[in-house]
Amino acid sequence: MTSLMVPFPIPYLHARSVPRDDRPLHVPVIGIMNFFLFGQSRWIRHASLICLLAALSGWLIPPTLRAESGGNNSGRVSLDFNDVELSVFVRFISELTGKNFVLDEVVKKAGGKISVYSPTKVTPDQAYSMFVAALEVSRLAVIAKGNVHQIVAMGELPPERGAYVYKLKNANATDLAAILTNLVARSQTVVQATPGTRPLFRPLSEFEAPVQVFADKATNSIVISSTKGAYTKLLAVMRDLDTRRNQVFVEAVIMEVQVDRLKSIGSDPIQALALGKNGSLQGLAGFNSDPGALSTIAQAVTGAAGGAATGGALAALNTVNVRAFLQLLLNLTDTNVLSTPQVLAADNQKAKIVVGENRPFPTGQAQGITGGTLVTIERKDVGVTLEITPQVMENDLIRLEIKQELTAIAENVAQTIGSGNSSIPVGPTTTKRSMETTTIAKDQQTIVIGGLVRDNITINERKVPLLGDIPFLGWLFKFQSQQVEKLNLLVFLTPTLVRDEADMVRLNAQKSTELGTLQRENRIEEPTKLKQEVIEKLENQNGTPRPLPNIADPSAPLQPPVKPE
Repeated sequence: MTSLMVPFPIPYLHARSVPRDDRPLHVPVIGIMNFFLFGQSRWIRHASLICLLAALSGWLIPPTLRAESGGNNSGRVSLDFNDVELSVFVRFISELTGKNFVLDEVVKKAGGKISVYSPTKVTPDQAYSMFVAALEVSRLAVIAKGNVHQIVAMGELPPERGAYVYKLKNANATDLAAILTNLVARSQTVVQATPGTRPLFRPLSEFEAPVQVFADKATNSIVISSTKGAYTKLLAVMRDLDTRRNQVFVEAVIMEVQVDRLKSIGSDPIQALALGKNGSLQGLAGFNSDPGALSTIAQAVTGAAGGAATGGALAALNTVNVRAFLQLLLNLTDTNVLSTPQVLAADNQKAKIVVGENRPFPTGQAQGITGGTLVTIERKDVGVTLEITPQVMENDLIRLEIKQELTAIAENVAQTIGSGNSSIPVGPTTTKRSMETTTIAKDQQTIVIGGLVRDNITINERKVPLLGDIPFLGWLFKFQSQQVEKLNLLVFLTPTLVRDEADMVRLNAQKSTELGTLQRENRIEEPTKLKQEVIEKLENQNGTPRPLPNIADPSAPLQPPVKPE
């Protein structure tokens, strides 16, 4: 073997990262120069030149690259690079792993060098992992698209998306999803594209990528498809909104009272106390000691009733004797209590109560094929409808949106048009009184709404028996009088704020106590008295008493019924 000494210095690369220096290059030659210089054929000289260049290239490529180019990918290689150009390192990894790499234009212009050192030999997969880690140190990343791997700056790397589920504890999933969707939509914009192309969607700074929000009603959960950064921002919003709402317990009393009676109570409270049923003043001890409190409430209610000309009025009652005043009105013989609903509503949630009947109303008439008449009907609610939407404010103030409607069937109004076979049913006529208002009340403060007045017409007839029934002549022996009374519709509302579980327990205990008191006050008969009345009825029927099981005694065990003889 002969060697050729190249007299000029050539840069020297080695896999052990020896710094560059100027060394004479020794290239082994086996008759190559003889063929190149003294070959008789032109083809021989060309082949000799190619062999010479191949021998020289072996000294210009790092030993690791040379070893890899001659081995297979399943072997282990040594990584020892110090300040190697990025393009050189990418080419080495590409040949080692067989992957195709494309460098971004920005990365090409920026250039850069990479240093990698491994004390032991590694597999191609391990070498690729070290390659990715080295790129991350240089703020670069690899994006795989099919069989091509792009090397881009991390600033241009699209954020990783994922699906996140947040289970709500108090809020409604559908309502919260609408809020989040609106929030995301406000933080994004659409850039108009040129004609013939699709519009571009460009997110703003709040969210770096499009965000999708879904509501799962079955589990009351929020499902978000977004990047982790966007989910973190929305998670803070969801936690702030997923709090327990305050609740408002609203007690309502809807009644009709004569306007004149209200005025008399306001002007003479002492006399009004004697207007109760049978002259009883039980339960009104608070007014017995302070009749002025009764006058104050009555005057406030009368002021509300005076708003009939404007369609209604409202007054706030601050006295603690409102319940006693309501009891006084209930004792009056001319007070008609229409409804006493009680409802518990969440903050900013509408509560609706309907008390009445569902009446049929004719809407059309047609002639049938067989000659019969077909009448189509539509059912409508007739009665009392109360809608309340509470909103809890600061300082225990409660904002109430109230909508109240009272419909009734008008009496003595014809329900048909025409007469005989040509009569057409038009259905009953209804009267309607409605009111819609918004007010602010304190916790446990009573609000009274009045002014919805109607005329109650009563016809009294007095006549001489038999003679008053004679046609035409009977008018000489009878007399009719018409009495018109104005009835004022009053609505008493008392909101109670329920903040937590303790308030709910306290409210339940209060209502249970009131129910027990009401049952004791309205008890009519004792069990022993009821048993005695049953025995007396049996004696009147058969003449002799029959032995009865002691079913009226609550302490006695239940007994089977007596078989008939």
